[in-house]
Amino acid sequence: MHSTRSPQLQWSTKGLLGVLRASLPAGSPQAGLAPRPARTVNDPPEPLSADELSELAKNWRSRPGEDEDRADTVAQALESLADHRRAAAAPRSRARIVGQRISELMRL
Repeated sequence: MHSTRSPQLQWSTKGLLGVLRASLPAGSPQAGLAPRPARTVNDPPEPLSADELSELAKNWRSRPGEDEDRADTVAQALESLADHRRAAAAPRSRARIVGQRISELMRL
């Protein structure tokens, strides 16, 4: 029986890896890493640090206007996010690390 498959559709591991490597951006051989692409207009902004979030919350609290409740709610949310970022950056205790691993194992 005659096969209708094209030889181009039969990929070898080496051929597939060659195609994938060709699609990667060229990097400098000395660095061993590909350079980061330049930022474009559509890229998301860099995340704010905890200090920047606290400063932003302070600005929202001192904002003049008639909707002070809204400004206070936004400031509280920003401060909460700043506290969360600080807690995530702090070193974790051994008990907390073990608890996290158990949660991941149990998929909680």
